Amino acid sequence: MRLLPILLAPVLVAALAPADGAAQQQRHLPGSVLLMHVRDPQGRPISDAQVVIGGLRKTGRSDAAGEVFVTEIPSGNRLIDVRRPGFAMVRVASDFSGADTVRREITMAVQAVELEGIVATSWGRSMRLREMGFYDRQRRGLGAYMTSDRIELLRPYQTFELFRYMRGFSVRYTRDGPVVVTTRGKGLQLGECIPIVYLDGMALVSGNTKDQHDALYMILPEDIEGVEAYAGPASIPAEYNPLGSACGVILVWTRH
Repeated sequence: MRLLPILLAPVLVAALAPADGAAQQQRHLPGSVLLMHVRDPQGRPISDAQVVIGGLRKTGRSDAAGEVFVTEIPSGNRLIDVRRPGFAMVRVASDFSGADTVRREITMAVQAVELEGIVATSWGRSMRLREMGFYDRQRRGLGAYMTSDRIELLRPYQTFELFRYMRGFSVRYTRDGPVVVTTRGKGLQLGECIPIVYLDGMALVSGNTKDQHDALYMILPEDIEGVEAYAGPASIPAEYNPLGSACGVILVWTRH
């Protein structure tokens, strides 16, 4: 009779193991997976490129085949920065959902090495914004505009705060968090609209309060070179209004 507890012990362990395993699996639900291929303009793989996913402590580096594999990425619209010395930084936005695998092909342009003692001047204006047509649109005066020097003076904690100072826009607090709205067109209650957000010329998923909140939340104020905001369809530049948005658009240009 004394052997009975000893014989029963392995049975109890075996019976409890599946339950413990199931509980552990439930505690560690998988997130999305990013599979990225990084190449140069000639299609050759770029190794040792650093990939940083905005808002997370998730990074990765490309291997000899130019592949980067990052796991357990929470759902949401996130910015991905790809950097490597000798190449221009690339920033893209990707939408992660559930346990999906997101595949991205990235081409990095070769960047000229800056020589010590060579100084370039832009006559007090950002060369990047000049190239993007920011100043040309600003001269037309159809929207609200803000550059990095003004942003540094305001010292906002989040990008949303900039729109308190931009004509035709305000910040509204929703259950999804703060969002930028305009009172023109039809959108939220009281006639408020959710403007579409463009980042460096690329439209982000931002057509509702949650998506727009996520899109602006992942853009850090210190990374912004300039912001343009157009409140109505008549003022929106044609190239940034292919679908005829009635709720305006926000153009964010980052420092590269």
